[in-house]
Amino acid sequence: MQEAPSGGPEDRKPPTVAATTPAPDSVGVDPASDIGIAFSEDMTRSRVERLVSTEPPIVVGSSRWRDRTLVIHVDGGLQRDTTYVVRVKPGYRDRHGVPGVDDYQFAFATGAALDTARIEGAVFFKKEPSAKALVRAFRVPRDTAFAAEAARPDRETPTAHDGRYALRYLPSGGARFVVMAFVDVNGNGSFERAAEPFTVVPDTVVLAAAHPVVMGVQIAIIDPNEPARVHGAVVNESGIDSVRATVGLYASDDSSRAAHIAICGADGSFVVEHARPREYIVRAFLDLRADSLCGEYPCAGDSARACMEPCVRLAGILTVKPGATVEVPRLVLRRREGP
Repeated sequence: MQEAPSGGPEDRKPPTVAATTPAPDSVGVDPASDIGIAFSEDMTRSRVERLVSTEPPIVVGSSRWRDRTLVIHVDGGLQRDTTYVVRVKPGYRDRHGVPGVDDYQFAFATGAALDTARIEGAVFFKKEPSAKALVRAFRVPRDTAFAAEAARPDRETPTAHDGRYALRYLPSGGARFVVMAFVDVNGNGSFERAAEPFTVVPDTVVLAAAHPVVMGVQIAIIDPNEPARVHGAVVNESGIDSVRATVGLYASDDSSRAAHIAICGADGSFVVEHARPREYIVRAFLDLRADSLCGEYPCAGDSARACMEPCVRLAGILTVKPGATVEVPRLVLRRREGP
């Protein structure tokens, strides 16, 4: 059990970044300069050091603490004529274990001007704004083996509570970027493809000198397991109206048993609300035998004879993607002659 510090109540105030060296948005910074980050309280030091990163990356020669300030010495110095973005990721803690909640970023330039272009937008997951996403920008061209899922980003930023983001301090003058977003499910700031849904924006974002701000880059992340909605209608021309039509979705690799069943309404319409994403064979039939299968039933007036249930199969395969709404082409049922 943690005790309150003597002389007052238990500390519950989150620590924050109080000041930086160089100051935010500084230009003309000496490449021999150290990077300093001052906090509002005494910190759990080793944890803080793990949460500091820079873009472009630096070689850390040494790090030391001066009171509440982390001082990072850059081995070989900073690059000339370069804009640096320093990020302190959430999770840093003061000496009482209270975590900081802000993702703090600041920039400075070793040249005469700071890169000020930016890309803005919002991230959605399962059609809702995502407050747990990270957005990354990768400057292109890169080598032919480039894959955003495995590359180190040139810029990275978390989304706000409403899903909005801003990738700031980017170069313009025709610079081209690939943008990717993923849901940081475990909150560790690292992309884990096997467990974390993601998407790469299909269009490259170009930051022209005349238009250095690109807004409205909306990113929809699809959960690969997100159920879909399948709907359509069946027209019954069989002359049999004792039952309503049944629609079955069958896995393309196992058509013997329906994965989803829907009963049509009086107007012939049907809906499968939570269809699993995959490929399906689709059949519509009158389930006169009440066995959820398209087959035979005892003929009326002669139960010893088998009659064929009206049944139709959709041509081809129906592909159902995660989170999609899929309309099935109209299916028409007609009477089938028995054997």
